[in-house]
Amino acid sequence: MNDIDDGARLFELALRQLRQGQIDAAMNTLVQRLSEDPNDADAHALLARCLLRRKRPHAAAIEARRAIEDEPESLAAQLVAADVAIAQRRLPQARAHLETARSLYPDVAAVYDSYARLDLAWGREAQAREHNRRACELDPDDSDYLALRAWLEFQSGDRIQAERWAREVLSFEPDHVEALCVLGHCALAQGDVESAREHAAWALQIDPMDEQALTLLGAIKARQNWLLGLWWRFQSYVSAGSRGRAVVLLLGMFLAYQITLIALDEHGHKQLIGPLSYLWLGFCLYTWIAPTWFWRSVRRELEQVRLRPNF
Repeated sequence: MNDIDDGARLFELALRQLRQGQIDAAMNTLVQRLSEDPNDADAHALLARCLLRRKRPHAAAIEARRAIEDEPESLAAQLVAADVAIAQRRLPQARAHLETARSLYPDVAAVYDSYARLDLAWGREAQAREHNRRACELDPDDSDYLALRAWLEFQSGDRIQAERWAREVLSFEPDHVEALCVLGHCALAQGDVESAREHAAWALQIDPMDEQALTLLGAIKARQNWLLGLWWRFQSYVSAGSRGRAVVLLLGMFLAYQITLIALDEHGHKQLIGPLSYLWLGFCLYTWIAPTWFWRSVRRELEQVRLRPNF
């Protein structure tokens, strides 16, 4: 009985540490838990989530797979496996995990929340809104579901509703990163760059590795420098959706360039081939150099962010 109590205590401690942004501490606690019980599916699933927050999707996939092997009907295991697949842009695989989760737990809000986030990764905003609405109906007090609603309202162009939902989340959870980022994006859309930067800095103090906070900071840097902003918008458009979509877009651009060269030659416009080739070469150099330039600027910004003492 004491071993069970101690295992539950360690799991709850890791869960609390993760919620507070203490990811490394949570991972250490989970390693301790798994050293006592290597077959704890929930601990493997939570460790996978920690690794995902640390931008280690391959290690997270191993832990998620182990969790499913230990307990195939574990909701936490199926959901984190879906999140890992989304991070790796394996969207059909993520959907398969969510279909399994929904068949086992048809009325659990977390399943519909994961569906909404998969829809966003796929670029299906209407479906994301519907799944988010269902999640909020099943659990109207969950801050994550309300924060996602705020983000969906912002993406649909309704900044007033987006701010309202984000502020409601922050009224009872002031350190909610996603809600802070929504307010930051709203401020940036209104031209208030300084307020947006403050929200980004606040979010990064809570979790310096958070993708949404880094995206907000990137959008701020893009607003401040049009040349970097051009690259930021280009890569955001290309990377939206599945990996296959990105490959098709890039391949299509290259084929369009080659077809244009052939057409210019066949129609007697050979004098335009040279400038077009130089233009394409410049574009390739720009997309090669701009990421380094952009993230160097972001790192300088991050150096000004002071982390919380317990991070």
